[in-house]
Amino acid sequence: MGLQSLSLRQFRCFAAVDLNLSPHLNVIEGKNASGKTSILEALYILSRGRSFRTAHLDATVQQGCAGFLLTAQAISQPLPMEISLARQDGHLEVNIAGKVVKGLNQLASVFPVQLLDGQANQLINGGPKYRRQFLDWGTFHVERRFYRTWHSYRQALRQRNILLKATRSGAEVAVWDVELVKHGEELSEIRQRYFQDLCPHVLEFAEQSLDSVSVSVEYRRGWPMGIPFAEALQMWAKKDREFGVTHIGPHRADIVIRVNGQPAQNAISRGQEKVLAAAFLLAQADFYQRESGLSCTLLVDDLAAELDTDHLKRLLQRIDEVGTQVIMTAIESLDTLNEAAGAVFHVKQGDCHRVV
Repeated sequence: MGLQSLSLRQFRCFAAVDLNLSPHLNVIEGKNASGKTSILEALYILSRGRSFRTAHLDATVQQGCAGFLLTAQAISQPLPMEISLARQDGHLEVNIAGKVVKGLNQLASVFPVQLLDGQANQLINGGPKYRRQFLDWGTFHVERRFYRTWHSYRQALRQRNILLKATRSGAEVAVWDVELVKHGEELSEIRQRYFQDLCPHVLEFAEQSLDSVSVSVEYRRGWPMGIPFAEALQMWAKKDREFGVTHIGPHRADIVIRVNGQPAQNAISRGQEKVLAAAFLLAQADFYQRESGLSCTLLVDDLAAELDTDHLKRLLQRIDEVGTQVIMTAIESLDTLNEAAGAVFHVKQGDCHRVV
């Protein structure tokens, strides 16, 4: 679901800001370092309980203040749902519909967001963890069993790695192999099924976003095909004990992306990487909407950077076709953006107000 409104109190450079949002494209304009990205950061924190800019939430508190408060009205039926997140003296409190919640995964469930920023290219040219994060975002929102299975697998993996570092005995480690295999195979199955369903949408969006290219994607589960996970663990057991870490499993999964038969990072420009990353995120947002009947909010930081007018118009058209709420920053006023926008805001000197 999207948001009707957003309020920031004592967050970054903003003492108090209240925004009424469009359910479609919202453009936030302003000079560099004016605070545009901070608004996207606040929205991201409302969805994930963490920032994409810093590992320390206290760093986002306005200077001289003890904490911040973020409040939003989410679009829901029959009435809007209030979401709030407060940081005070190092403590975090989350409220959804007037009730205090402990699990941050509940935030993601009621207010799902996708982020397309300057780091989005890492989905294409970065390490496997960025593509796992992409895959797991969608799997979390579409497959109900995912979070429980993922959490159980991470616990088993953590315990196994602790034992690998502390002992050379295989007997103690083997106790956790049972749990690791149980949850690892289930996690891999859930991911594989989701990937197969998502794949046609990704390929369609990707090839429509880039000219004259053929895009292919392949899911790699994290251990060799044709070998049960338990057997693969035994094959790697000596190496695991030697290095004190588990070398194979779903935590090593990846998506291999090729363009015209070549690794994507070797075949296209940085600007094309951004277009391709955007196509992946839009395809997933569209698939989520089709599967759940709900929509996510897409946060976009300076989309116009590194894109020519043609690619920018094409992406905006795809965004409009998906029909999801978009909140996008821009350094300057661009006719291409403003013509498509349902609302335009201007940020200046700690203030943000709607101009369209």
